[in-house]
Amino acid sequence: MSLLTYTDARPWAKAIKTAVVTQKMPPWFADAKVGHFSNERKLSTEEIATLASWADNGAPEGDAKDRPPALSFPEGWNLKPDMIVDFTHMPISKEIALAAIAAGVRPVIGTSGYAASDVEELRAASGRAKIGCVFAPNFGIGAVLMMKFAADAAPHYRAVEIVEMHETGKKDAPSGTAMATARRLASAGTFERPPTALFKADGARGAEIEGIGIHSLRMPGVVAHQEVLFGGAGETLRITHDSTSRTSFMPGVLLAVRAAKGLTTFLDGLETVL
Repeated sequence: MSLLTYTDARPWAKAIKTAVVTQKMPPWFADAKVGHFSNERKLSTEEIATLASWADNGAPEGDAKDRPPALSFPEGWNLKPDMIVDFTHMPISKEIALAAIAAGVRPVIGTSGYAASDVEELRAASGRAKIGCVFAPNFGIGAVLMMKFAADAAPHYRAVEIVEMHETGKKDAPSGTAMATARRLASAGTFERPPTALFKADGARGAEIEGIGIHSLRMPGVVAHQEVLFGGAGETLRITHDSTSRTSFMPGVLLAVRAAKGLTTFLDGLETVL
């Protein structure tokens, strides 16, 4: 709802009072441990008291001569952040990232669904503009280590399958982490999948990327799970990672944001800043 005019705001006077007195509004959920922000959206004790008194006294309209100038909202970038953090979806994520780079703003991208060609397009744009970009298919530090361990194992096996599982609301499959893992495995080893003579159901063996099988599961009650299974003569190796809460992504996001400050190059993967 809009509260830009007195006519808009008057019916909501009581709700406005409740929101500001309980400090539910304006919203500002930054962790107090990070310190004071010069532009933080907070009201002083006096401002809160003024709004509460206005609501209690019938929410009268003020004098027109004291009215502040009308706000204008120009199109395009009307501020210049140091960086943006993008967790949207494809293809809009790539459009946002390319627009940010063109505007001199460093994107930190955690959006899923990027193909290898999309990543290369971002890398090229970043290189031309000398504006850094951090692209991370997964901000979970454990997930990054899982991909690294799998890449270390890749030269020693000829067969590998990836099983990834996410919540039912995830819009893309395979996940960005599974795609990134497959790309890393393919660059570190050579794999083959034995052919299947008879398929009794479509998609029974999942997708395939450069000889690497990928299987996507969507289940309620899941945050993120990935397992990389290698098969060799008389043995199997399983490398597994689970995120049980989205809080697991925040340390990695903070690492990426700190790395992006002043960055002039493209960084592919959180492992580049660990």
